[in-house]
Amino acid sequence: MSAKSKDINESTSTEAPQKNEDTLTENYFAVSVLRDFILPDLLDKDTVELLYWAGKNLSRQLILDMDSLPELFQKAGFGKLEISKQTPKSYTYNLTGPEVVQRFDTNNDDPEFSLETGIIAETVEKTIAAYCLGTYTVNSKAKSVSIKIQIDRN
Repeated sequence: MSAKSKDINESTSTEAPQKNEDTLTENYFAVSVLRDFILPDLLDKDTVELLYWAGKNLSRQLILDMDSLPELFQKAGFGKLEISKQTPKSYTYNLTGPEVVQRFDTNNDDPEFSLETGIIAETVEKTIAAYCLGTYTVNSKAKSVSIKIQIDRN
């Protein structure tokens, strides 16, 4: 597998970043190096599936609930997470922000968000006590992600 050549940290300023919605979080660089470069090289064709299950496992270890997800995503450098739709059979979340835009730019408009999807799916599953399966859809034009959590209450 060849390494990607895009610069993942275009800012070369040594000044501390200002805190606003358009600034990458301090944790973004470390997260990006691991998830966008190292793990895909190691996991190869199994990256999407393994990161999904790693996200579910991470949620179990962190003992999260649905209300804590937006704060976790912001602190982890994943982006801004908001619930956009809720029905008896599903939840839909939107993931946006400068971290998400940077991932689209770094990955030639084809980033994967299976780790985030796994975290959300397991957290919803634990919170509502029903089996859940998560999928995501990228919007390359808007540089955003929609994450849908399907609920199976059987």
